[in-house]
Amino acid sequence: MAKIKQPKLPSFVLPVFKQAGIKIKSFGSPAAFEKVLMKFLKRNNVLHLSTIRNNIPRTTPLEYRLDGFTFYILSEGGGKFNNLKVYNTVSFSIAEPYHPKKDFWGGKGLQAWGKAKVYSKKSAPSRFEKALKKMGQKELPPQINFRVIEITPDRMKYGNVREGVYSVTWERK
Repeated sequence: MAKIKQPKLPSFVLPVFKQAGIKIKSFGSPAAFEKVLMKFLKRNNVLHLSTIRNNIPRTTPLEYRLDGFTFYILSEGGGKFNNLKVYNTVSFSIAEPYHPKKDFWGGKGLQAWGKAKVYSKKSAPSRFEKALKKMGQKELPPQINFRVIEITPDRMKYGNVREGVYSVTWERK
């Protein structure tokens, strides 16, 4: 069962939020927060995946598809795979554009942490085909060694003040 942590608003921001017409939601359950979080995830499709190797971080923008809170990424190569062979702990972020000159409180974004699993048609054919179906992917060029990166985050932190979400952390338990 998942749990959420919702920080108390600092007292100095209350009048600022009130003046800006912002009302922060209080989520009574993880399920209530998950609905809001899922809306954000579904209206986006690019995450920035961070991996590490030899103490050197690497961040790569990648398109994703969802099955619940499991993220599926299809990729043909790059240094991220070398990093993931060594260390499969990852983080990623997703952000939506906003106009800071128009609305300082318009920033929307998510940070997530978890473990990545990598597999290909050759290494795990059945799992690969199931992932492709979940991604809505049909036919891939056979000459390219596509791999799936599957991430089921342990923790996600989401903020979208304009829509009433102030730095809520979701944890899988």
